[in-house]
Amino acid sequence: MDLDYLRLIVLEERDSGRLAEISHETFRDSAEYLQELYSEAKEKSIDNFSTRRVSELIDEIESVTSTLQDISSLRLNKIIKLALVTVQGERTDKDELKRMLPPEREMYEEILKSVKACRSRMIEPDMEALSAPAAVDEIPVPVMESGESFLPDIGIVAEDAAVPTDEPQGYEPVYVSEDIDSFMGLDGRIYTLSKEDIVMLPEKNASVLYTRNIALNIRVGK
Repeated sequence: MDLDYLRLIVLEERDSGRLAEISHETFRDSAEYLQELYSEAKEKSIDNFSTRRVSELIDEIESVTSTLQDISSLRLNKIIKLALVTVQGERTDKDELKRMLPPEREMYEEILKSVKACRSRMIEPDMEALSAPAAVDEIPVPVMESGESFLPDIGIVAEDAAVPTDEPQGYEPVYVSEDIDSFMGLDGRIYTLSKEDIVMLPEKNASVLYTRNIALNIRVGK
């Protein structure tokens, strides 16, 4: 395993619209190679903190790590697109499925499961929920400028008063299927997202995007 071999994989992944066939041991062997580089750099840095060889080792470590990330990103994007194509009922290339590494195949199956479950919830109405009367605490409560409710005091709490401001945010991994205008998340961060981005978003923000069919939940194991 070396950097030149990994760079060849990147070139093949970029030039082809399909998954490249790589060894199942590629990432494991790369991890072992990185460990060797780390060990040598650490050993040579004990007596001489800054030497030419140490600098070369550090550059090699950074290059290998960056190249592995490129390979992973290129393959993950292809797998996500392949899962979406499969859900839409189009023909799936069985040979391409065979080229997935075990963790990639697991992610692919989880995406299929999540998309199908999401479609089922959106397309098939919950007849029991539709026929049930709305709970009192689900009715929006109009509030005057003074902060007092227009409704009589029957135990109803205004929505914004019921949610503590320091409530911790949960996050979900999402795949963005359309360009989105910049927005501020519930965590106070400004998000500028484009089609095919993969990002962690606050759960409530992610839920809105799912509802509008412009993002896909890709949480593994959900």
